[in-house]
Amino acid sequence: MMTVPTVCLLTAGKGTRMGSYGTKINKALLPIDGRATISHIIEKFPSETEFVVAIGFLGAQVRQYLEIAHRSRRITFVEVDNFDGPGSGPGHSLMCCREQLQKPFYFVSCDTLWGNSLDWRETENWLGVAPVPPGESGRYCNLKVSNGAVVELRDKVHVADPAFQAFVGFCYIRDHAVFWDALASPEMVAGEHQISNGLRALIAQGRVQARPIEWTDVGDQEKYRKVALRHERFDFSKQDEALFIVNRKVIKFFVDAGITEQRVRKAKLNPSVFPAITDHAGQFYAYDYQPGETLYRVASPRTFQLLLEWLDDNLWQRQHVEPALLRATCLTFYRDKTLQRLERYHAKYAVADAGSSVNGESIPSTADLLAGVPWDRLADGVARFVHGDLQFDNILYDATTRSFTLLDWRQDFGGHVEFGDLYYDLAKLYGGIILNYDYIKLNLLTYTEDESGIFFDFAQRFQAEGYLAILSDYIRAHGLDLGKVRLITALIYLNMAPLHHYPFDKLLYSLGRSMLFRELQAMAPGRA
Repeated sequence: MMTVPTVCLLTAGKGTRMGSYGTKINKALLPIDGRATISHIIEKFPSETEFVVAIGFLGAQVRQYLEIAHRSRRITFVEVDNFDGPGSGPGHSLMCCREQLQKPFYFVSCDTLWGNSLDWRETENWLGVAPVPPGESGRYCNLKVSNGAVVELRDKVHVADPAFQAFVGFCYIRDHAVFWDALASPEMVAGEHQISNGLRALIAQGRVQARPIEWTDVGDQEKYRKVALRHERFDFSKQDEALFIVNRKVIKFFVDAGITEQRVRKAKLNPSVFPAITDHAGQFYAYDYQPGETLYRVASPRTFQLLLEWLDDNLWQRQHVEPALLRATCLTFYRDKTLQRLERYHAKYAVADAGSSVNGESIPSTADLLAGVPWDRLADGVARFVHGDLQFDNILYDATTRSFTLLDWRQDFGGHVEFGDLYYDLAKLYGGIILNYDYIKLNLLTYTEDESGIFFDFAQRFQAEGYLAILSDYIRAHGLDLGKVRLITALIYLNMAPLHHYPFDKLLYSLGRSMLFRELQAMAPGRA
């Protein structure tokens, strides 16, 4: 009987079936409900479990994530020498772990999730099974079940016999010596070294149970996306970054390790407003889960007033920057970045840049609108230490201590970590009051377009106008330009559009065009 479970997890493969999801982040780390897939697996096992994790493709990511997220777990990492060449495959990855697994062990594929509980007091070999439609059987290792036992295996072939079920990638290997001897065979299946040779040897002994598993397969792009969206009403994800919340840690991942490094450096420049960074490794940084609620949840006019006072005292510290440098940086950030982002959007929607009716209003093309933007006016910035994405979802308020904490700060402003433009933070606040991003995540938006034009709508808080009035009063009281804040807000929406999925991307683009058109009209000679 097993006392301390041993589990082998394979993460070495390139995850080619994950499409674009698997090119930048190891598929074992793809997030589901705020946790990496591999975390969902690890947390199924008792705390004393020994894990053997095979790493290869993007292996540093797996190691760094697990060392941050599951530091208290007993994990041994094994480097797989060949994870995508001839002879590679799950069987080869397992063989690399052979030395660490000279005892009974569980094998779990890193794209297998399950719902039923297990008691870990194993006495027999078993293979996890679940039914799949016959048309999909050719994608799996298929097991024939008779009287609760596995009696035959057919790997990666179409099977119509209802006695066969799919192997779910989860099993318990009690007779490990028999398994390893057979797995050493170089026989290939579908061009890879599979684990089926070892499983056949166990089945030949006549001592392998079929264990029904409440299986969730996240092994390809379509299946993963479907499961991930069960926990989100709207796909707000970005493929260049990920967020994990596990074991009271908040872990951020960026494909660009330079962004991670800059964010850590920025947090240390003003520790009074950001959480203390507890871990930083490669593409990851982490901090302890912070108390409080987002301002979207707890905002009131009084709380918003308190926030503006706190930002004045703690965040928006004056920075000494040469005027020429500040102007050049603002131009780079507002003009050049906007043009680059819009190139991405127009590449996605080839006929996007044209005049159109938006919510019943005739709006010129984006190119015509941008031609009227007073870039010199936007270049006249106010140098401050800034957050860079200052909207209510990124602001925590702890009512017990009456304190604020800022999350998910932007790493730089036009390449500079130490300073930014105060107008950008004000515009981010302004834009987040108009467009409540927590409501967007609940899919509280509509967007349609046809020959009559574009129509969109979105949910907004009853107090939104009041918050805008408070912020507008603050801007005027400090001698700042409210029209400029609104112009930048419109550009922010346009910049965000290519980063998101349909229909939110098109809503952002249309909202940005509408707002930009109105602000340019308000600036025209003879207009108030």
